[in-house]
Amino acid sequence: MLVGHLFRHFIFSKRAGALVRRIALLSMIGISISVTAFLVVLFVMNGMNASIKKRILGLEPHLYIQVPAASSIKLLEAHPVFQRVRENPDNKAYVYENQDIIIRSQDGQFRGGIARGVSQESLMHFMEQLQRMNADSSAQTKSAEPYFWDPQELPGSGEILMGVDLSLSLGVFEGDYITIASPSGLLLPAGETPKFERVKIKKIITTSLSDIDAQYVFYQRGKTLASLENDGLRNQGIEVWLADEEKLEEARQDLLKFGDVTIQTWMDRNSALLHALRLEKLSIGTFLSLAGLIAASSILTVLALLLSQKRRDIAILRTIGFSASQTVRTFTQIGFILGSIGVLSGVIIGTSISLYIQANPINFLPSQIYYDSSIPALVEWSLVFGVLVVSGLIAWFGSYIPARTAADVQPSDALRMKN
Repeated sequence: MLVGHLFRHFIFSKRAGALVRRIALLSMIGISISVTAFLVVLFVMNGMNASIKKRILGLEPHLYIQVPAASSIKLLEAHPVFQRVRENPDNKAYVYENQDIIIRSQDGQFRGGIARGVSQESLMHFMEQLQRMNADSSAQTKSAEPYFWDPQELPGSGEILMGVDLSLSLGVFEGDYITIASPSGLLLPAGETPKFERVKIKKIITTSLSDIDAQYVFYQRGKTLASLENDGLRNQGIEVWLADEEKLEEARQDLLKFGDVTIQTWMDRNSALLHALRLEKLSIGTFLSLAGLIAASSILTVLALLLSQKRRDIAILRTIGFSASQTVRTFTQIGFILGSIGVLSGVIIGTSISLYIQANPINFLPSQIYYDSSIPALVEWSLVFGVLVVSGLIAWFGSYIPARTAADVQPSDALRMKN
């Protein structure tokens, strides 16, 4: 009660002085804006990171299993590790093949790419995941009806699916024919013809994953690119979608018991991207924290000015029985209240804005240019609690530093002062 009365009397009463009131008000507004910006920016980054992770998990297998000793598709399908994964009927496991390729359009445009051969079941699963992601995105952005694929759109013999960015760089469209050659042909002596195959683009797909859209072509293994099968650049493996992605590490450790396998998780394959996202969040959070510290330092100015103007009031408090430690604690609490008002208002405003964006993503970016055409948010309550705790500690110690000078006020000297 006493601290609250002194807070109003010393800072916001008419006797406090216009300068103290204005600096105190600006201090609270600055702290509030800093905390608001800190929370909104970090929660928006949380939402973007969650959106990227959702896209990766939706289209990329949780596990990639390589068996160096298995040199063919049949050996992979007969391997115990493949049978172990399929023991759980909810797991989805398919054998795939990959190889680097050179693509030439009819207009003479060349691009490098990656050809991925999978089974019909794997392609259907991939297209269903893509459709589900498209439906979720359309519902979130409240755009037109989501696209629904037809099983007849799956590539057959001599046909492929191509990423949209790769098709744009080549200047090709659905129904066009392209020539796919093996990079090993670059090492052939002059006069020898490299292995190649002419294929039709059955469909151009958009996954919103830059690596897939800019590099990959998909085909049914055994039906397309058979002429490139024996060039020595093709590798096989097993792709696995787990029923419960939370058990990823547990499944990995279980499969590693087969000593002749190597396993990569989706996090291993995207480690550079995930590290960049963490580093970006850390750097932006650090700079915003420094901006908040600069705004919070205004508490020092308010208390220093207040203590210099209220030496007689401090002397009166000391005369009526306040000890030096009580005086320091009282003015520390006054500064803490000043900072807490700014922090609490910033947390409330920042969290409210973030919750609104989380429920209603902002849509104003052109989807033809950006993979994420909306700005999402994801509120992390542990971060809100952490901001309250850390900001409270900063406000307390920031108030204690200038409040210590109150203990140096000597009642006899201060009461003899005319002003």
